[in-house]
Amino acid sequence: MARTNWTVVVLAAGLGKRMASQLPKVLHPVLGEPMLGHVLRSAEALQPSRIVVVTGHGRAQVEAWIAGRENSVPITCVEQVNPNGTGHAMLCAQPAWQDAEEVLILYGDVPLLRRETLDALRRDRGNRPLSLLVARVPDPTGYGRVVLNGAEIARVVEHKDANEAERQINVVNAGMMAVRADFLAQSLQRLTPNNAQGELYLTDLVGMAAESGQPGVATIAADPNEIQGVNNRAELAAATAELRQRINHGWLMRGVAMDEPATAWIETTVQLEPDASLGASVELRGKTTVAAGARIDRGCVLRDVAVAEHGHLLAYTVATEAVVGQGAHVGPFAHLRPGTELAADVKVGNFVETKKAKLGVGAKASHLSYLGDADIGAGCNIGAGTITCNYDGVNKFKTTLGEGVFIGSDSQLVAPVTLGDGAYVGAGSTIIRDVPAGALAVSRIEQKNVEGWVAKKKERQAAAKKAASGH
Repeated sequence: MARTNWTVVVLAAGLGKRMASQLPKVLHPVLGEPMLGHVLRSAEALQPSRIVVVTGHGRAQVEAWIAGRENSVPITCVEQVNPNGTGHAMLCAQPAWQDAEEVLILYGDVPLLRRETLDALRRDRGNRPLSLLVARVPDPTGYGRVVLNGAEIARVVEHKDANEAERQINVVNAGMMAVRADFLAQSLQRLTPNNAQGELYLTDLVGMAAESGQPGVATIAADPNEIQGVNNRAELAAATAELRQRINHGWLMRGVAMDEPATAWIETTVQLEPDASLGASVELRGKTTVAAGARIDRGCVLRDVAVAEHGHLLAYTVATEAVVGQGAHVGPFAHLRPGTELAADVKVGNFVETKKAKLGVGAKASHLSYLGDADIGAGCNIGAGTITCNYDGVNKFKTTLGEGVFIGSDSQLVAPVTLGDGAYVGAGSTIIRDVPAGALAVSRIEQKNVEGWVAKKKERQAAAKKAASGH
């Protein structure tokens, strides 16, 4: 665009009573990210000079969330005290945008807007005072109606102020607009609360532009769903469903296989490569990445997990902040907790739980084990029922296994403890001291067999039963 000094203003001060929640409306998540986050990402993609967020209800929470976010464009927050409509919000923010050439006005509770639509909105304005985003909808109830003269806008009438004829119009105001900054500054001073709500409406700028002889122009959204605002939990669920469908379709078109696309949950921050394969009801959250040839089976839930090429997570595996190496095989019903790093060709089987555990190339823990705060060397074989006892009630300690260590079933490794390369641990052992390389460690008590014990036990039971019956 020719205009290089321009600002995005996001109105995010709404109370959101219909959400029936203590959480500010714009922080309610859509596909794992607050509504406001979706709007900010679309705005950042346009590369404006700055973004201004107008806050109000829940200001501290909203501003704290913005401060903790990775912002690619400078963001300034401005509080709207004693809110009196959208026009009043822009007046509150004026010191932050008044040196811009153009202002793009967005809303923090409209999470489905696409960058392409906003580009069109700015482009369509040209040299006019403003352009307004509109949509044709089957049911315009509740929306402001847009009266058009070709592409030019004659006026906008709010639903509560519209007469019967105007309420039949199905072209509705989406609220978003691109405005020439000097026109905006002048027009805001002329706003009056002459409407059913008694508030200052930004939509009055449309009439002012028409009166000046330079009417604004309408940009019609290709998909009416883009303009849907969220005002209650039902609309929040609908927006989430719409975004899920959009995201999943996009990945399918880029070569990702899905067994049941309608059941996949893939957040906007997830990255997938072509030929990745997803089973039914898979959830991929946060900054999860899945490489080419990897397979994520039914019901797996991953958050901030990196899955390398040809990694395979079997059904109902749960993983958080973990790394799954090339060709690694995990699950079913495994739990990879934060800090888990599986090297290439590792096998972590059913009902194995790991936490801050590093497993070297080809290591195996096939079933029913807990491996916490452990560094496990390449080629180790961990038997069923093995536990690294890493916590003494106060502090955490580390277990270290060299390469090729074999741990027999039902063993406990009491940290801190180190086992050298090639060491063996006999089944049922409790290891409390280091084991040298190549050594066998056994801590079982000696087995004792008592001949005839079972028969004698049955005789005692029979005698006791007879005595109790009185015979």
